[in-house]
Amino acid sequence: MTRPSLRLLRAILPRLLLSIALALLFVWIVRQGGLPLIPPRSSFDALAWWALPIYFVTLVLTHLFRATRFRFLIRPVKQLPLRDVIALNWVGFFAIFAFPLRLGEMARPMLTKLRHGISASAGLGTVAVERVFDGLLTSFCVAYGLFVLPTRPPETAVERALPGYGLLALLVFGGAFLAVFFFLWQRERATRLTQAVLGLVSPKLAAFVASKVDAVAEGLRSVQSARLLSLFTLETLAYWGVNALGMWLLARGCGLPLSLGQVVGVMGIMAIGILLPAGPGLFGAFQLSAALGLSLYLPQELVQHEGALFIFLLYAVQASFITVAGLVPLYAMDLELSSLVGPAAQKATSGSADVL
Repeated sequence: MTRPSLRLLRAILPRLLLSIALALLFVWIVRQGGLPLIPPRSSFDALAWWALPIYFVTLVLTHLFRATRFRFLIRPVKQLPLRDVIALNWVGFFAIFAFPLRLGEMARPMLTKLRHGISASAGLGTVAVERVFDGLLTSFCVAYGLFVLPTRPPETAVERALPGYGLLALLVFGGAFLAVFFFLWQRERATRLTQAVLGLVSPKLAAFVASKVDAVAEGLRSVQSARLLSLFTLETLAYWGVNALGMWLLARGCGLPLSLGQVVGVMGIMAIGILLPAGPGLFGAFQLSAALGLSLYLPQELVQHEGALFIFLLYAVQASFITVAGLVPLYAMDLELSSLVGPAAQKATSGSADVL
């Protein structure tokens, strides 16, 4: 094992162990519900021949929209070639998927810093905008699936708690959405307030944190442009819309009698569910949130058989695509993941603010 790999392992080992424990807990909950993680071979006989090819095409389109919308966020800071936008984001998606406890969120800010000289703080600002918009949109999907569509009576404590979690997610991301705009509207005041409060403890610390607050705001500037914000919102809607369409087609190909609206509800629950701390590959959290979503509309017999096939294929195809699509551009750039999420990345984001 190379020295960078050893440093990376030491840096993430505590988080890795915690995330594995959480993944095992999620897997245990899934198994208690009777859902097999690997469906029996006989269940594949009912799979429509067209389901996987069509789902793969929609998955590629989903990740293209998910990646290309970034160009609207970063344009006020620096205009990047579309090819680089896609490559940088696909590496970032893989890092988020592969590393525990969403440690991979640092990958794209570090890549844009290494490749294009964009400050990591500004890069983190763009991440914040994406997470807030995605969280708000998927929270609306959860609310639609729980409170507009008819659902089956809940059978477990987790299912009974879903409406409360759905409302909480909507409130959290709705508040974060408003906070982004308030922060930009009062950017100078937020910076001065940060420096004044922390200055009571340490003037040096106050100056450092205030500079970071101001630098993060660079990554939020796109939401001040009505045109850029509209274009980003349209591609975000396309990203989630194509994702829902692909999931619906795969569900139908697996024999699940779900409407497109019900799949939108399932997608929202999955999106919020995998935001929870999870292990490498989002394993456990992915399966649990998908099973909970399906149980809202389908009897347990269907969830445990055709549903198990659907969840297995959904995870397997996504995991394979994200891994290949992320590793190919990563090694084409002659980079290692340790330079993006390891100690070097942490040092770069905790150092002095960069100047573009």
